[in-house]
Amino acid sequence: MISRTVDPLPRTRSRIVLRRLRVDDLPAFQAYRADPEVGRFQGWSPMPIPAATAFLAGMNTALFGVAGEWFQLGIAEPATDRLIGDIGFCLCGPENEHAEVGFSLARECQGQGLATEAVGTMIEVLFECTKIERVVAMTDERNLSSIRLLQRVGMKRVSQVNSVFRGEPCVEQVYVRHRGA
Repeated sequence: MISRTVDPLPRTRSRIVLRRLRVDDLPAFQAYRADPEVGRFQGWSPMPIPAATAFLAGMNTALFGVAGEWFQLGIAEPATDRLIGDIGFCLCGPENEHAEVGFSLARECQGQGLATEAVGTMIEVLFECTKIERVVAMTDERNLSSIRLLQRVGMKRVSQVNSVFRGEPCVEQVYVRHRGA
């Protein structure tokens, strides 16, 4: 699915850089992933230092876009290269026809359009480097900031799913953006 001749990272925009995660990102990674407000609607939990170090090292050298495996990359500030969040994707479906995306951003960086820029850039990269037909994102109906972000990047709500998250019932909204939309 992904062209292996050129790694599409880093990808620089005016206010963010999408780049590979690195072990030296550990303090920033641990800080925002330990924030209960950042993790409230996330499927991940904070990791102990050894596990987080291994995760960052693994993502730094992982192949970009292996079907069925999540690939997490960093969202950094262009001027300082400081990690401010991460965004991941997984190529899914019987023919890898879609990618699911998820994202996290440090609380002090939220509300500035940085996550919108990162998600929009990730969608561009996925359509440019793969043959997927659509990008899918799911979010809890209570996560209004993520819902607005998904709408800003051109995603449309296509369904909702009753689910259980961390032992409690919830409703997940499913958003999709098709190639060429």
